[in-house]
Amino acid sequence: MNYKIKKASLISPEVKSLSDELHKELELFYGKGLIEDFKNENDQMLVFYIAYNEIEEAVACGALKHFNDTTAEIKRMYVKPAFRGRGLSKLILRQLEDYAKDLNYQRLILETGLKQPEAMSLYRKFGYKPLQCYGRHINDPDSRCFEKTIY
Repeated sequence: MNYKIKKASLISPEVKSLSDELHKELELFYGKGLIEDFKNENDQMLVFYIAYNEIEEAVACGALKHFNDTTAEIKRMYVKPAFRGRGLSKLILRQLEDYAKDLNYQRLILETGLKQPEAMSLYRKFGYKPLQCYGRHINDPDSRCFEKTIY
């Protein structure tokens, strides 16, 4: 099956739909009301990439957010359950890393959760190293943060 990765408007229906699905899944893992609202933060993303299947259905996404002058943050990594195990998260992550390099970022950071071992495995395979959690994740016992130097 062929998938196309395309940039998407931050306000596109695909971004909203996939973000909503991710939010619901995270609330199942961590509890209702514990996951921040994605709407306002989505407006701050530098780019959103969407993976589309052969019938142009949006099946996966990932985003990049400015963190500081040298660092960008990987956000909104999500693959619809029916499409997992097909390498889509790898395609999205590679695209985000390339885009960050194009913008001259030197480092990428991200936060994922203890209850998402597949995500932690993906990031480790891509060379991300554990990082002390930052921002709102500092005191969250379920948060796991990672970093990778890209330049």
